[in-house]
Amino acid sequence: MQTRALPLLIAALCLQPLLGSSETAADAFQPKRGLNFDTWVEWLSVDQIVTRPGFLDTYPDWPRYIAPETVAAVKGQGYDFVRLPMEPGPLLRLGPGPAQDAVIAQMRKTADAVQATGVKVIVDLHAIPRLPELWGTETITENPAVFDAYIALTAKVGAALNGMDPARTAFELLNEPTNDCDALANSGVQNWPQMLIRLHSAARRTAPDLPLVLSGACWGGVNGLIALDPNTVQDDNVIWSFHSYEPFLFTHQSASWVSSFEKLFAGVPYPPSLLTDQMTADLVAGAMSRGGKPGFETDTVPTPEVLTAMIDAYRASSDGGVARDAALVAAWADTHGIARNRLLLGEFGANRDGAGGLAINPAHRAAFLAAKRASIEGVGIGWAVWSWTGSFGVDDGQGRRAPDPQMCDALGLPGC
Repeated sequence: MQTRALPLLIAALCLQPLLGSSETAADAFQPKRGLNFDTWVEWLSVDQIVTRPGFLDTYPDWPRYIAPETVAAVKGQGYDFVRLPMEPGPLLRLGPGPAQDAVIAQMRKTADAVQATGVKVIVDLHAIPRLPELWGTETITENPAVFDAYIALTAKVGAALNGMDPARTAFELLNEPTNDCDALANSGVQNWPQMLIRLHSAARRTAPDLPLVLSGACWGGVNGLIALDPNTVQDDNVIWSFHSYEPFLFTHQSASWVSSFEKLFAGVPYPPSLLTDQMTADLVAGAMSRGGKPGFETDTVPTPEVLTAMIDAYRASSDGGVARDAALVAAWADTHGIARNRLLLGEFGANRDGAGGLAINPAHRAAFLAAKRASIEGVGIGWAVWSWTGSFGVDDGQGRRAPDPQMCDALGLPGC
């Protein structure tokens, strides 16, 4: 067992009768098949969120609209845990005080209610990019004063969650830290490892028993995780998480919120071996025709050469790189002596509702989800699909949050 501070050692010893001589709460939690719940019903600015009627009484807001039996049905569908995204931006906006405390109390209440249905819960501080607005992932990771405030907030949330069953509750400290992408690409100095040490220390101080979910930099992706030395946190009660939306050209085709060229494409098939020369030409022509139109704005102007190169790279990848990320993370864990049941693919999925009303082929989407899920399970890693509903939803899209049978089959769920 790795060296810990005395309070952590005492906490670990207290767990031993329940977990066995070599296990931690992270081993008992052991995420297998999970579902990402909604962040909130509507995408709003932080100022809009904090001024909504009832904000302090129900946070996040989806419990206002979702019946308890709908939540309870998730376990019967075959999920053993859920990831509960909780937006920290409004809490940072409020600052320390009674209002912030009230919101944190609501977060604990929501976690308790979902866990009461029989599923395990990851409470996820789910920051998102918000520039030019403050309180998003960019300011949390790049503004020292905001990061200091975020550390204090994390400690307070940890204290609120403390006392929940550590075999059934995990605490994720920050969703998709966006920094260090350039450093990872160019072998530069990374800031995130030292930031993660501080964040972990704050959470562990107030939540000594709970498994903590940690990830790497650059959007919480594979490259950020495998660049980390896990020994820096000196804690084996940790679940190491990564997100994978590869192949990105397939998963984010026609996605309205991205600004890269993927949003211009529609009809990209999965697997890539289905592509023909004529399909490639048609896909590029279609993408060029959408460039610059309302809803299809991109950071730069597309060219046929660049778009063709994107399709060619996808076509040459055989299985679209669907198994690559799982293999890399499994190898990283083995190198560092981390049990694979302490790993989690915290998000994966594919768009179904394209910009301009474009629809994604549901059969190809199901084939991708099935292949991605199989690649993860094949190396003994748990997963959480993104998401319950919305443009990446695995529900039937009818507003009922009922499961889509085709998606259930793709995810290997026995109960839906």
